[in-house]
Amino acid sequence: MKTLAAVTPLPTVSDIEYAHPEHQPLRLDLYVPDGHGPHPVCLWLHGGAWFLGDRVSSADPFAPELARRGIAIASVDYRLGEAGRFPRNIDDVRAAVRWLRGHGDAYELSTERIGSWGASAGGHLSLMAALSSTGGNPSDRIDAVVDCYGPTDLAARLSRTDMERSVLTDPPETRYLDTTVGQPDLARARAASPLFQNLDGAPPTLIIHGDRDQQMALDQSQRMHQALVAAGCDSQLLILGGTGHGGPQHASTWVLDTIAGFLHQHL
Repeated sequence: MKTLAAVTPLPTVSDIEYAHPEHQPLRLDLYVPDGHGPHPVCLWLHGGAWFLGDRVSSADPFAPELARRGIAIASVDYRLGEAGRFPRNIDDVRAAVRWLRGHGDAYELSTERIGSWGASAGGHLSLMAALSSTGGNPSDRIDAVVDCYGPTDLAARLSRTDMERSVLTDPPETRYLDTTVGQPDLARARAASPLFQNLDGAPPTLIIHGDRDQQMALDQSQRMHQALVAAGCDSQLLILGGTGHGGPQHASTWVLDTIAGFLHQHL
């Protein structure tokens, strides 16, 4: 499937420190559309099972291509590994939103409404940060979410048969939640799951998932979409046929057009 390649360089501002939790500086890169703003802005949150990944390598081609479609992208690092265990990395996402609202004018960004977009673990964080900010501090409010194949029910991910437990000794959910496969803390797993949050007033959400995803069951996205609709929220589910966990299909022209159109509508 054809993907768009970079054609001309875009204005970027790199290595901006947006927070400094526990003596660990966290940075973001801004990809800004050509021309004068204010431009709508959305976070980009990389995947990596909450333990891997970075804001730089994950942003290509997503961030430049959204900027060419008129959406400024803030590609964000968040705490990983033990330092980023639940709920710390969700706090990092909310800190990035606060930074954008406090400093966005200097970069010609429109920060009255801010989006969050992530893939895999980043999709989980996008949803959690949006749902945990609902009805709370308006400075870290998220107004639109794009979730690409993120886990939404960590309790289901931890509920394994005896045979599965004998093979899956250390799945990423156990490390993220500081629990074990043998005696999983299901209450903590539900607290960290978008599916079990209060969905009243949830922002408009676009969920994208491949029907051949072998790492994250499609059911995780389907049930999240159904719960949002049942709560009276604006949710759209896009299932990509023949597509797995990530891959070039997620960066195809029409998928990026769909994401940009959704963000333009709601930001």
